[in-house]
Amino acid sequence: MRGGREIQIRVVDRDPGAEGEPVSGGGEVSEADCVFYAVISALQQRESFQHPTFGALYRKIEALPASIAILGHDQYYPGYTLVISKIHATELYQLPERESTQYFKDMLRVAKAIAAAFRPRKLNYELLGNTVAHLHWHLFPRYEGDPNPTRPIWEHTHAPKTLSTQEYAETIAAIRRQLS
Repeated sequence: MRGGREIQIRVVDRDPGAEGEPVSGGGEVSEADCVFYAVISALQQRESFQHPTFGALYRKIEALPASIAILGHDQYYPGYTLVISKIHATELYQLPERESTQYFKDMLRVAKAIAAAFRPRKLNYELLGNTVAHLHWHLFPRYEGDPNPTRPIWEHTHAPKTLSTQEYAETIAAIRRQLS
């Protein structure tokens, strides 16, 4: 828990409710169903979490009202961050209106913090979900000297840029300063 906020995970059914709104499911999404379930659950009480199945280390930036922001592993684009919905849904329209509005506000808040901390020339927003079917935004800062400045980031292959433990901590601290 950070900032006194507890993370709550809910499942949103894929079928809309009677009034066109998604309805909350009866249980939590299991780790077997969603990669991000374990990540969100663990980051309630920790600053980082190493996924037992995939080995990836997830570093929390901030727990926000409708999401959790984590620093991307590959920092080729300094400040690259994911904003993961606390509610399990695969599509934006599956979130109840209040939650979708808050999720969007969370994403914008993180984007502003990245922009203030790192001063990129542009920020790219990607919401795909083809690999991990759980709502999450990828926020990619784009900088002068970008090898492919007018095209999507995936069109330029590169070796992942990993940082030292201290450099990851400094990057997270820079974004957190702008979030407060």
